[in-house]
Amino acid sequence: MKQLHFIVQAKGGVGKSLLTYLFGLTKQQDEPSLFVDVDSSTQTSTRQLTFLGEDRTETLSLLNEKEVLVRDKFIAYLESLVDTPFNDIYFDFGAPESEQLPALIERDLPFKEFLDELDFQAHFHIVVGGGGAYTSSVEYLQKILKALNQQFEVSVWRSITTFSNFPILAQELQTNCKKLGLPLRQFGDFEPSSNLGSQILDGIRKGYGIGDYQTGAKIKLKKELNDNFKGE
Repeated sequence: MKQLHFIVQAKGGVGKSLLTYLFGLTKQQDEPSLFVDVDSSTQTSTRQLTFLGEDRTETLSLLNEKEVLVRDKFIAYLESLVDTPFNDIYFDFGAPESEQLPALIERDLPFKEFLDELDFQAHFHIVVGGGGAYTSSVEYLQKILKALNQQFEVSVWRSITTFSNFPILAQELQTNCKKLGLPLRQFGDFEPSSNLGSQILDGIRKGYGIGDYQTGAKIKLKKELNDNFKGE
């Protein structure tokens, strides 16, 4: 059974591509995994995941010739994956594409039945940003949870850096996830103003693999993966 991982959030700039990159590091030596950039506006993951090689990364545009999002393109793409050799497939959705997902799941077709027929299992990784992004992030979380209707595995991911100055919001998110029975995970403890943090963020922009970093940054990244991505 193929495992699909949808990394989503309709609010931009909250760390979806960073989370995708970190998943990429966990799968660096795992050849039967594929990473798909579904962000038509920035294609950030395409640049950040160059260390995986062209055979394990793809871009998918859901826009038609009039620059209008066509949800059916995503359905057709999923069908095309049936006979591929990849076991784990990660999708980095842009904000507009994330916004369309609830409608696809609720209105376009019975999504769970569709995936079951293809022998796919879906995991939704919903990123929540802190500060000014918090309210919009939570509103999207509520919207997609309603669409998913408890039919899929869901993880909520808190971007550590964006919550660093907002402990009350972090506590509120933790409390609400606990009430809803949702696993709350965290990622991205890279302070841009610190030397190691800036090294790592620069390496991410350049598409470094774990072995491309200097010793200090490499050890910090390994700690990030060990602390927050164990079992992936």
